[in-house]
Amino acid sequence: MNKTVAHKKIFPLLKSSVDTILSNRIILLPYISIVFVQLLVVEMLYFSNRFPLIAFFGPIIRTIWKESFLHYPLNLFLLPELFQQVQIPLFVFMNSFFVAASIGIISLLNNSKKVYLKNIYQDTLKSYVYLVIAAVLSTSLLLLIFKLLGLVYHRAEIIRSTSGVFYIIKVIVMNGTPYFSLMGSIFVTTLFAFVAPVIMIEKKKIFSALFINFKMVFKYFWTILGVVFIPTFVFIVVLLLRNSLPNDLPIPEIRLWTLVGSIILMAVIDMIVNTAVTTFYLLDKEIK
Repeated sequence: MNKTVAHKKIFPLLKSSVDTILSNRIILLPYISIVFVQLLVVEMLYFSNRFPLIAFFGPIIRTIWKESFLHYPLNLFLLPELFQQVQIPLFVFMNSFFVAASIGIISLLNNSKKVYLKNIYQDTLKSYVYLVIAAVLSTSLLLLIFKLLGLVYHRAEIIRSTSGVFYIIKVIVMNGTPYFSLMGSIFVTTLFAFVAPVIMIEKKKIFSALFINFKMVFKYFWTILGVVFIPTFVFIVVLLLRNSLPNDLPIPEIRLWTLVGSIILMAVIDMIVNTAVTTFYLLDKEIK
């Protein structure tokens, strides 16, 4: 691992993160696992309107949406929303494990030690409960932010003005909600950035990890915000693509491939961000 990165410098940290990943491909494995499971879930949801999966998904879709969403092409319109709902338990119970495993790998590489995935996964399992609790806390805060944004969105919907200040507010809120949600995700990721590294590297329990995390986040807030924001900013391209897709697409499958692309892109972004944050944490320890 490159130890010459200037402390508190955002772009050198991100460059070091990419260099570390490229020179140590084993870091890719936990994120490949995440992508594999997520794509498997997408495949299950894609076939949710067919036997035998329709026996489970059919009543749910008919109750919450309509019978028509079980049929082509509306099933493809519903697919991203279904996946978004499944993302929550996936993040809490799966992503938290594999991201922590990647942190363990980076820590060993930083100390020039041999990496054995079996040992890494066993070590991660020992802290799994604390990792899940941390994921639940961050997810709960994020869902609260989404809930508040939803309330603002529905309030904007009932604005009847067709011009003037209130109309401008309506347009900004209704068109900008996906981007506000993304900014909320960036903020929450920044706020809990060091929890997993503290748990994995220092072997701390959840309350100690949260205390150390918030202490470091408040001290280095703008640096970590930049480290999280810059790679995540790339995801705006996907949002723009999603929002620009017309409802009468001649090829509805484009929505499916956009979803698949966003899954892969987010895994790459998370890998770069988590590697940079872990590198920052290890450098901070060395400086102290």
